[in-house]
Amino acid sequence: MAGKMTTSASATNNAGAGLISQSRAYSEGVFYRAAGTLVGQPKASNPHPVGSPDHDSWDAGWDLAEANKGGSISRADLGSVADPGAISA
Repeated sequence: MAGKMTTSASATNNAGAGLISQSRAYSEGVFYRAAGTLVGQPKASNPHPVGSPDHDSWDAGWDLAEANKGGSISRADLGSVADPGAISA
């Protein structure tokens, strides 16, 4: 949907640079985890400062992909994020 960015399992208004950054971090977390196995793509690799909104958003994206390992993520859960395809266990 135009004007919306994904920062979690639901879409929120894109009200400023902070939410754009969080949306990007969420997408990065999803795609990072989906790009390989749990061992190869650990959650500890989050590149954002601990305690920052971007760190939390990246973790949320990673968690979504991890929860769907061995399968794929539904479009409803992804919001504006493109489908990463099958997720390795």
